Amino acid sequence: MNDEIEVVDFDMQKSMGSARLVKSNHRFYINWDELVIDLKRHEYVSGIRIIDENHLFIWAFTLEGEPINAWVLDTHGQINHSFHAGNAIAAVVMNDTGIWIGYGDEGIFGDGISTEALVCFSKEGTIRFRYNQEVRKAPVLHDCDVMYASKKGVWVISSIDSRLVHVDVNGRIDSYPMPRHLLDCSSLTIKDDGVAYVENNEKIYRWPFKERKRAEIL
Repeated sequence: MNDEIEVVDFDMQKSMGSARLVKSNHRFYINWDELVIDLKRHEYVSGIRIIDENHLFIWAFTLEGEPINAWVLDTHGQINHSFHAGNAIAAVVMNDTGIWIGYGDEGIFGDGISTEALVCFSKEGTIRFRYNQEVRKAPVLHDCDVMYASKKGVWVISSIDSRLVHVDVNGRIDSYPMPRHLLDCSSLTIKDDGVAYVENNEKIYRWPFKERKRAEIL
């Protein structure tokens, strides 16, 4: 690899180290702690997540309906599983229930699985949950690009309904009114005490949403 290295995406897990997806000289590589994995088979990759100590998940954003745009790799860079994970992949988070994928509006208002707005896959590519199909009278998701994983689901934002929404893999929905100035945020972290930390316009807000208190800048 030459010196012109572009970091495409990054993931870190306390017990499993850190993984970087980088691009150099028109080729993609993974730096996973001491490992360097050359993605020779992949012309384009847009994101990376650590599944466990032996597996990584990588994907391509894609708007073209490619038959395969998601791959599970082992520590040798070998493909264990591959599948189509939908178009316009905007956000990916992991937990014990599976691989949660949220889609951008190009996918949600397009065709195929991405029209579900939010989907949970197994690492083999089996669909475990579809938001629009399995949840009734839920807040509308039209651009699912900010997510945070809980133990059995994910937190997402419905900007249309101005709600912070928790989606459980069993279909249960909990939602909370969200201040409008936080809706278009770039990152979201939820603590067990019902406090959200939201980054917006280069500012970090602490928002005790369960107590319905005002968000304050840290």
